[in-house]
Amino acid sequence: MKSAKALWTYVAEHGLKPLPKTSVSDWADAYRMLPSTAAEPGRWKTSRAPYQKEIMDSFTQPGIHEVVVKSASQLGKSDVMNCVVGRFAHLDPCAIMMVQPTVDMAEDFSKSRIEPMIRDTKVLADIFSDVKSRDRGNTILSKLFPGGRLIMCGANSPAGLASRPIRILLCDEVDRFPVSAGTEGDPIDLAAKRMTTYWNRVMGLFSTPTNEGDSRIDVAYNSGTQEEWQHQCPNCREYHKLSYLNMEVDAKKGAKIQGMQRYLVRGVKWRCPDCGFAFSEREIKAAPQKYIVHHPEALETGCRSFYINAFSSPWISWKQIMKEWLEAKGFPDREKVVMNTRFGQSYRATGAFESDDFLMKRREKYGAELPEGVLLLTAAVDTQDNRLEYEICGWGEGEEAWGILKGIILGAPNCVSTWHDLDTVLDRVYRFSNGKGLRVIRTLIDSGGHYTGEVYKYCEKNLLKQRFAIKGMGGPGIPLNYKIGKAKGLNAPLVMLGVDDGKQQIMSRLTIEKPGAMYFHFPLDEDGVMVNRGYDSLYFRGLISEHRKTVKRNGQYREVWEPTTGIRNEPLDLRNYNLACMFSLHPDWERLKAMLDGKGTTESKFEGNASVQKSSQYKKPIQASSRTPIW
Repeated sequence: MKSAKALWTYVAEHGLKPLPKTSVSDWADAYRMLPSTAAEPGRWKTSRAPYQKEIMDSFTQPGIHEVVVKSASQLGKSDVMNCVVGRFAHLDPCAIMMVQPTVDMAEDFSKSRIEPMIRDTKVLADIFSDVKSRDRGNTILSKLFPGGRLIMCGANSPAGLASRPIRILLCDEVDRFPVSAGTEGDPIDLAAKRMTTYWNRVMGLFSTPTNEGDSRIDVAYNSGTQEEWQHQCPNCREYHKLSYLNMEVDAKKGAKIQGMQRYLVRGVKWRCPDCGFAFSEREIKAAPQKYIVHHPEALETGCRSFYINAFSSPWISWKQIMKEWLEAKGFPDREKVVMNTRFGQSYRATGAFESDDFLMKRREKYGAELPEGVLLLTAAVDTQDNRLEYEICGWGEGEEAWGILKGIILGAPNCVSTWHDLDTVLDRVYRFSNGKGLRVIRTLIDSGGHYTGEVYKYCEKNLLKQRFAIKGMGGPGIPLNYKIGKAKGLNAPLVMLGVDDGKQQIMSRLTIEKPGAMYFHFPLDEDGVMVNRGYDSLYFRGLISEHRKTVKRNGQYREVWEPTTGIRNEPLDLRNYNLACMFSLHPDWERLKAMLDGKGTTESKFEGNASVQKSSQYKKPIQASSRTPIW
């Protein structure tokens, strides 16, 4: 409909009709059309992914006020939410709110998911006013229909969450929500308070889980009925959740690419943990499937919760899933991605070490300032009231890392001599045993504390040398390489880092025991090479000086990083900044290796457009171009 008059006519004709009992899945099968851009365009079929039916129908089940979906990625969560929106807008109009992690994501979801559904589903196109019409009832974030409105907002926007009463609340990817919407508190609680006046309210929480102990969806799922999607064994007829632990893989090792082992997966079979018989993907997906309830008493509280992983998906093959898992095993960062997005499970993150002894024993002689394998150098600087602490790290294929030099420059940061001494460290050439050398390509400098202005001045002066001021931001959900910000009084970029994410990555990498991708090497002092590299017991105690701890904040349990009393954490901070520095360069390891070997072109680039000058610069080390992008 295109006008207010037409909308009023629709209300007059349909307003006195009895409330329909049509479920969400029945509505979707009857009316929903998928756009041409979808993987399977045309009429919606709930039977294509049967695990969606119970989830959708829970929204119209009497007595249910909360629906929780903990699942792997790309299983149709967004389509389920869209069907809920469509059914209620068409047959039972009311105020509906959909919350995405950020306002930008809400706008994108509206344009890429909601608007195509409205356009291609006739009964919705007839009731939603046109965004391009003069009747401005329809915008990107607010869409009117007779008897109700769809509101799109971000969990980071307290104004959007607390603005008006709502009956249906849909929260997408809640594990990516900020701890607080501005200063207003938990975004889910804030939005849920808008529902208290409705006896027939329903809240839907959807998410892929993240870290164990820090996952909203885990808490919500455990509070509900805990319904697992399971498949019946064709032999013993028992139902089981499909797990990677019961998958038998016929795979062949392929080539190593940038330090990562690739696999060719020929076949995958599931072995029943009860009877021991093995079956193919086709056999299991053709077998009966259903939800098995583990906590039925939660029905009394009105909360149904569901779990599905990617092994039940009609769109992802077992071969692809297990290939990703084989290639991720042994690398905590990659294991976490597969565990979350394919297995639909939270990842048990490493957070504490009992002693630094294992790191002291890990130290090795390099035989030169730079060991073989190093392809680029980064540096990190921590600013204190009476000193600068720094660390230089070498990086190679597969993000393998070598500690090169950890040191302290005594002197207040407001003294010119202090920064001059730092220049001496950062500008020098560090050499291999064959005489070739590298210079630090990029440096990140902490701007916190009492000498922010002095850090800004130094970074402005040394911008062409890629020495950038940074600001660390704590809290879950903020990626290590967060964004480039602006600061008053700084005529240069201010790099924003999610330090908690970096700390977890460091702890995960410290658990890798064999040299290779993501492994951390540490040097021994060597006469005639470097008499004092700075990697002593004090350094290692500082590197593992923080641990994860569960605390309750704003009514929610959260995992936070807590320092060990009496231990300085500068080594951990420095390695954190170095890791971010390496990520920001997007290095092309193969190209860097070729250039170091004298086989590269006269001018090349990192992936991500970070410039590298002539290959001869490896003898006269890498310099930053004045046109070099910062991130």
